[in-house]
Amino acid sequence: MVLLQLDLKFKIKEVDKMATTLENIEIPENPSKATAEAGKDTLLLVAKGSYESPTWVLVGGQKNSPINRKASTLDGSHKTAGGWASSLPGVRSWSIDYSGLSMLNDEGVKILDYAFTQGKQVYVRIEYADGSYRTGWAFITAFNDDNASDAIATIKVTLEGNGAISDRIILEEATITPTTETFSKQASTDVNFTVTPTKTTVRSIVNNQTNLIADVDYTYSSGALVVKKEYLNKQPNGAVTLTVNTSTKTNIIKITVGE
Repeated sequence: MVLLQLDLKFKIKEVDKMATTLENIEIPENPSKATAEAGKDTLLLVAKGSYESPTWVLVGGQKNSPINRKASTLDGSHKTAGGWASSLPGVRSWSIDYSGLSMLNDEGVKILDYAFTQGKQVYVRIEYADGSYRTGWAFITAFNDDNASDAIATIKVTLEGNGAISDRIILEEATITPTTETFSKQASTDVNFTVTPTKTTVRSIVNNQTNLIADVDYTYSSGALVVKKEYLNKQPNGAVTLTVNTSTKTNIIKITVGE
């Protein structure tokens, strides 16, 4: 038994030594930054609020949201073309065939559902992994619920573009100012931050692995990030570290909470 314990301690020391050695290993970085784009990182968002200062809401449960762009075909054939057909592009159009899991009380899904039943257009944004995006206006021409008893409930939504979808717009990496703030429970007020560029999307805010709730714990619109006093009043005194996940970068802000 004693020999077994000694042998176990020796093996643990060897593992610790190996881990320390591995931490100090340097390996080369591939100079080529050409990598494939993961489809899972392309996301559909819908706007609420005003067109001038929209709040972008992520549609929950996404599985796929392909953008289909096409042009109608014009027949340019004529008798002197040597018997060959000639085609020209006509009017361009776009659509999105969204599919996803049916998420209870998801705000993005509710907006799509409301727009369909009311015959209203939605302002949509497709975001890519690098934070670049396209925007456009669309009508919802189909909203299908699949509720099979032996499967997870899903929805499929067809969005038909009304007018052009934008070119892919590239954003600079997001910055947040200030990075530190203070909060007094005796004279509590909301704590304000500025996100630049203002078109950056805030996807989530996390405090120690717990997500803050949008429009309850914080608000965000067009670069104005507000952490609500009601949320901060419930936090213990000391430093509250929040991880702000945006469409281009993860930022850290700290709020010192006191009496």
